[in-house]
Amino acid sequence: AGGVELDVDAARDAVERLGAGLQLSGLETAEGIVRVANQEMVRTLRVVTVERGVDPRGFALMPFGGAGPMHAAALAEELGMERILCPRASGVLSALGLIASERRRDTARTVLLSGDDLTAERIASEVEELRESIGAGLEEAEPEATYELRYRGQAFELGVPGPPRPDPADLAERFAAEHERRYGYRDPDAEVELVNVRLALVVTAPAPEPVAAPAGRLERSGRPARFGSAWIEAEVLRGEPEAGTAAAGPCMFELPEATLVLPPGWRAEVDGRGTIVGARER
Repeated sequence: AGGVELDVDAARDAVERLGAGLQLSGLETAEGIVRVANQEMVRTLRVVTVERGVDPRGFALMPFGGAGPMHAAALAEELGMERILCPRASGVLSALGLIASERRRDTARTVLLSGDDLTAERIASEVEELRESIGAGLEEAEPEATYELRYRGQAFELGVPGPPRPDPADLAERFAAEHERRYGYRDPDAEVELVNVRLALVVTAPAPEPVAAPAGRLERSGRPARFGSAWIEAEVLRGEPEAGTAAAGPCMFELPEATLVLPPGWRAEVDGRGTIVGARER
């Protein structure tokens, strides 16, 4: 990606020196590094899908970062996923998200209120003080309050959303409902304690307008690449592909900020907004 050239000899020498201590060749060491990296990413993807009861096979994988798209096909295959969506700006996606995201400030305060002290006036006073402490420059922001409550004697709290001036009885009911949802029961005889008040001031940003894929310059060539245990001639597409550009794996899209690698058995086509849509062949 981009215009930075890899010093192939220096990279090969570094990997071979690492492999010497493992009694592996440079090629075996490089392949092992990639496999370990892929398995770590697969493990993380399983944490946010399978371990939460979500079947990843029903979703498309969207890689980001300069190197993320290089691993995307291998990760998708490991998880049984059929499609990859590589955004045109995948290499700078985090920066793009920062520009387009809402402006937000968060603060919190421990209050420990219960019984007769847990009144609407006292809670509203705490919220107002929190707002004054972080509100400079965000006068137009909408406040989002979260109240963390527990049954007296518990060592943990549950957060429930509410208005800046909530009714204590309503807060207690919201907490009881959330407690029942999480743990299967509520305790109507226990005293409810408000432990923390959290406040966020949020100014939403207008969503960026999508634009069509540019008709950029694209160079097509080829070079040997390692897939599995074999060297295979792969097509290389370097530059900014326009809508409708298609390629079959093995191929590599060398974008200005990222590189997408597709092994044999995959196809890719660029949609109208510049996203490279990769799909496994059946």
